[in-house]
Order: sequence, then structure tokens, then C-alpha cells
Amino acid sequence: MTTEKKEFDQFVERMAKIRELSSPELYDMDGADDYSNRLRNNFETIGVLAGENRKMLDEVLYPLLEPDKKLSDELVEEMSELGQHLLSIAGDVNDYENLDLPIMTLVAEKLANNAKQSGSLEEKICRYDAALDAYYTLMNMTSRITTYPEISEKYKKRGLEIGQFFLGLLDKERFLAIPDPELRGLVLTDARFTAALYENSFDPEETRRNLELLERLKQIPDDPFYQEAMPDYDWRYYKIRLYGYFLQCTDVGNQRGFTKEQLERIVQVADETEALIATDPAYFDQLNGNEATMFQCARNRYYLGVLPEEDYRRILLKTYENRDRNNFSVDGNFANVLIPLEILCIFKDRRMTAADQRLVTQLYRDMNAYMFRMPSAGALSFCLEFIADVVNNFIEIPGGITFEDFCLQTLAALHPPTYIHSRMVGQIATCLGSYVVDFRPDLLKGFPGCKTRQDVIDHRERILAYIYHAAICHDFGKIPIIDTILVYGRRLLEDEFGIIKTHPRTGYEMLTKYASTRDYADVALGHHRFYDDSMGYPADFYSGDSPYKAIIDIVQCADCMDAATDSVGRSYNKGKTIDDYVKEVRAGSGVRYAPWLIELFDREDVCRDMDYLLTTGRQETYRDTYILLKGVKEKGN
Repeated sequence: MTTEKKEFDQFVERMAKIRELSSPELYDMDGADDYSNRLRNNFETIGVLAGENRKMLDEVLYPLLEPDKKLSDELVEEMSELGQHLLSIAGDVNDYENLDLPIMTLVAEKLANNAKQSGSLEEKICRYDAALDAYYTLMNMTSRITTYPEISEKYKKRGLEIGQFFLGLLDKERFLAIPDPELRGLVLTDARFTAALYENSFDPEETRRNLELLERLKQIPDDPFYQEAMPDYDWRYYKIRLYGYFLQCTDVGNQRGFTKEQLERIVQVADETEALIATDPAYFDQLNGNEATMFQCARNRYYLGVLPEEDYRRILLKTYENRDRNNFSVDGNFANVLIPLEILCIFKDRRMTAADQRLVTQLYRDMNAYMFRMPSAGALSFCLEFIADVVNNFIEIPGGITFEDFCLQTLAALHPPTYIHSRMVGQIATCLGSYVVDFRPDLLKGFPGCKTRQDVIDHRERILAYIYHAAICHDFGKIPIIDTILVYGRRLLEDEFGIIKTHPRTGYEMLTKYASTRDYADVALGHHRFYDDSMGYPADFYSGDSPYKAIIDIVQCADCMDAATDSVGRSYNKGKTIDDYVKEVRAGSGVRYAPWLIELFDREDVCRDMDYLLTTGRQETYRDTYILLKGVKEKGN
């Protein structure tokens, strides 16, 4: 075993340990206080492990990834094994829960470039296979960031470049030049997989190319040449997977906009799919889940207009009623989250009956309950694909679950630290806001309905309610990128920082869609901007133009205060005292922080309240979160 191999194995072990420590199970805890104490101790350990990871990356792995670094055959194999371990916690590609996809991608890129320069055809096929998998997964993950489509487009472009290599190997002479049948099978798989890179393409020209590629790939299994070249290949498996790519084209209410003519072709494939399944239902059910496939066939017929809505709804509801509420695999996410999403798509932008409204409200409750029951190491990334679409297609029902409630519960279920942070920022901002109303009401002139100091005083409760809810909603834009936020074991890469920085704009777009949260959108957009707008993100937002400018400054301060002083759920610091944080505000007064904040923090009663919220108040928030999580999980069992 080389020194590098030992370092790689230890890195994987530490990353797996960090994942376990960051999301502890509740069943063996003694109570609410044990929950916060356990998290505090866990994150202290995470901090140590992360330091060891940074050292390994800086001193061992990153130097190996340099473009001019030559790799020995032994190192190539060891780095390939490292990438495989980082791609899946359980070593099962169907688990869809990676340990460290961005690092795995860097490794895959290096190995692919290494093979391109000096590798054999066999080496290229193996290394390009890993790179294609990495680019597809990153494309899919970042496609949830709808406000910055260029991020996902970058990975799609790289993936399609790799895909062209595999498609080129389908040329009959080149295909025969591949001596190993297993490698030929890998080429067939990756050529087929290339079609999946179009999943998030909304341009009509790209949807056309998507179908053209699928049609080309569909001819392969019936071509005598390929049958003779691969006599032992499972062509039934190839067909059902390829047909699945056809059927998935209309995901989420045909949001990609396939035309009637295109839908007619997809429905023809749906007919062929059902005929294929009928030849051996047991075999195909084991592979793909026949119920899921039949639903996809029905969906395409519905969008073509040949299946009545009533019949389509009946199929959806039957599939939903038959779901396993405690199945957190890919199939489980399909039944528990995708089916409700498709039901929402039926009701989108139309008048709903009372029964429809009740059904949608129950779907929201069910989805939240499902997420709460999801194990800490569950298929989070796969679930987030659907949840991000649920958030984008949410329908608010008067008297039902609000958008704010659904998102807050989603954070509690999928990433409790962000839920706790949101609640803490809500409490801190509301407390600071109360002092502003009482002692500097002039700062809030311009708040809707408040032209004078007296208006501000008269609307005190309305203003404080606004501050609280705006603060609660400020990080909703993190929902689509929770799996990036979960990176505790090392420094974030530049691309990951870019992903994190999308959340204010994403939150803004989310909140503006709904009447109940629209007024909070500016606060979400501006909570990472400096007071003087000289720095922060997004760079194209000028907070000084917002009627909520003072409240943006309050929430920005509360956000930074909670992050700086939290010693429980943060691995990168021990938590500052309130005095330390006030010094930071004083040093940044007039630039990063509003200058009038110093007037507040010079008041003894303000600092006393802040100290209480950051100590006893935080402990109570962790206690409330434990009670919430424990209660939901026990009820689910």
C-alpha cells in the first residue's frame, strides 16, 4: 500500500464519520439537552477531522491533480478507487448519496485527462465513464438552482463532450475495435446515458436533439450487427432503460414543452414499453418498478390528450395510496414525492374544488412527514430533485399550509442546523427591531404604510411581525442546495462557494411567487449585502433602493450574529461572545454594518437581551427542535 493510498482511505473514513456526526440519530439520546450537547461535541470533532482533511487535500491530493503531474499506473488505480468511494456512501450507485461529489469530480477529471494524453482505448473508456457519471450528477444537482442556469449548463456541456466520445465508439468499425465485451457493454451504457444529459434542457432545439439522439439509440438493439457483436448482452435491460429516458421527457408537467408531434412519438414508445413489460413482468418489475413505468406511460398519454384527466388522476392516486411511506430509496422518493408533484402540476393555474384543495393540503403534510422520517444518511440528493420542483410549483391553499410553513418544515426535516439558524435569526432580528421601533423609529419611515415616526410607532406590531417572518424566510433559497451546505469536512471549492452564493437570489424568486411571502423577498435578496452596498452578494442588488432597507440591515446583522456566536452547529469556530461580535460590528460600522447598530449595542438592555437569546434562547431553540424531530420520528414509526 502506498502512502497516498493510506491517505485516501483515511480521508474516506473521515468523510463518512463527519456525515454521521453532522446528522446524529435521535433514538439513543437522553433528551433535548443531550441533543444540543451531542451536536456541540460532534461539531468539535468535525472541526478536528476537517483539519486533517484539509491537510491531506493540500499536501497529497491537490498536488496530484495539477495538470502537468504525471501519474503512475498504481496511483491511477488508487485514485480511481478513491473516486468510487466518494461517489456513494454504501458503494451502491442506487443509493444516490455521495460522500464528496466535487472532490470525486476533480479526481475523475484528472484521470480522464491523464487517459486522454497517454492512455489506451480501454483506459479512456473506464476513466471517461467515471467523468460522465460525475458531470451528470453535478448537472442534476445544480439544475435545482433555476436562478443561475449557467452553473448547470457548464456541467452539461462537459458531460456532452464526454458523451460524444462514447457515441463515436458506436461506429461499427470502432465498436469492433473494442476487444473486451464488458467494455463494449460500458460503451452502450454510457452512450445511452448521454441522453440523460438533456433532462434539464428547455430550449426547443435541445429537446429536438434529445429526441433525435434517443431515436438513434433506439435502433441499436434491433441491429443485427450489435446483436452479433454482443450475443450475451442483456438487450431487454438496454431497452427498458432507454425507453425510460423517452418517458421521463415530460417530467414535472411537461415543463420542457414537448410539442404534440413529439408527444405522439413518446407515446408510441410508451406503447412499446408496455408491450415489452408484458413479455416478462417479474423481470422488469425487479429492474424498474412496473408501477412507476406505467405511471410514466399514463402521464405522456395525458399530456398528448388521449388519456382523460379523470383517468390520469385515478392512476396517480392509486399509485400514491399504494406507496411505502418508509421507503427512502429512489423508488420510495418517486412514490412519496414525485407523484404529489405531478398532482400539483395538474392543479397548477386552474380553479380547484374544495376536495382538490383538501387533497393538496394533505399531500404537503405527507411530504413533510416523509422527509422527517428520512434517515440521516438517506437519499437526500435524489429527494431534493423533487422537493425543489415542489417548491417551484407550490400552490397556496387559503386556510391550508402556507409556503412559509412548508419550507420551514422542509428545512427542519432535511437540515436541522439551517432550521435552527432561521429561527434564531427570527428571534434576534425581532428583538433588535423592537428597539429600533422604540428608540429610532425614523429609520423605519418608508416601510409600507409608514410615512412618519408616529406611523412607525402606531404600526409597531405589524412591523415586528414583518421582521420576524422576513427573517424566518431569509434562507429558504438554501433548500435546493442543502447537499452543498452539508460539506463540513473541508474548505469549500470555488465552484461550491459560487453555489452557496446563489441562495439569496433563489430565495427572492421563491418568495415573490406567493402573496403570503412576496413582501419578504427583498430581505432574502439583500441579507448578504454590506450596509453600503460596496460588497456582498448578489452584486446587482442595491439594498438602498428598497423600502425595507433598515430591515435588511437588521436581518443581515442578526444573520451574522447567530453564525458568529453559534458554538453548537458550526465546525469552523468555537463561537464568539456577544462582546466579540459587537467589536466586529463597531469595526465594520458604516461599511458592512449599519452605523446606527452601534447605538443599539451601546445600550445595556440590548446587549442583555442579545446575550439571553444567544445562550438560553439558543438552548431553548435546540430543545424545541429536538422535541419536534423526536416527536415526528416516533409518530412515523
